[in-house]
Amino acid sequence: MSLNDIAAESFDRGDISGAVESWTKAAESGDAEAQFQLGLLHSKGSGVPKDFARAHDLFMQAASAGHTEAEYSLGVLYSIGLGVEEDVAEGAYWYTRAADKGNAPAQCNLAGLYERGEGVTRDFVKAVDLYSAAAASGNLIAIFNLGVMWENGVGLMQDHAKAAELYRMAAQNGLPAAKFNLAMLMLEGRGIEQDYDQAKVLLREAADLGYEPAERNLVRLEEAEAGG
Repeated sequence: MSLNDIAAESFDRGDISGAVESWTKAAESGDAEAQFQLGLLHSKGSGVPKDFARAHDLFMQAASAGHTEAEYSLGVLYSIGLGVEEDVAEGAYWYTRAADKGNAPAQCNLAGLYERGEGVTRDFVKAVDLYSAAAASGNLIAIFNLGVMWENGVGLMQDHAKAAELYRMAAQNGLPAAKFNLAMLMLEGRGIEQDYDQAKVLLREAADLGYEPAERNLVRLEEAEAGG
């Protein structure tokens, strides 16, 4: 049994210190997966002190060996400025490396950078392509964001029906923003059959999840009903 296997078994049974010991030994011998796992522990402060700089160093070691999740993790650290000076362009570089290998979170985050023009030249078509790739892997944020682009006609032709379909997919998986956006389409009958009662249900669900725009719109609807 490899040190990685021993570490994973230790971690699964709650022996974090044992997992740290085994992953440390494996990482020191150049094992990329162990470097990545140890980096995750340092990024979370699980069994070791939270230390984003140390996490960065470990992710860099793993990424240098082509570890996809480590490349994605470096993208996060650089984009936000955790353990390193914020450098969105550098974050985009690491997201691209992971995205090119099919990592859905990297594809989604990189799409957001292209959509906003942060660290890369703004490119709505590229953003749509990346959101689509991530959405095909089931990434909820990508599914939702792709819906927003369909609704607003950004990077593609406007299509409220496709937006509603994507919002429904994300809403059914509990994303409050998707519940809200789907409800707003339902209230106006854009791309979906108008359904006031179901829209209120969705707004209530989103509000119960703490989504403030849903709370505000629900209050407005209830006030309008009371006044009518």
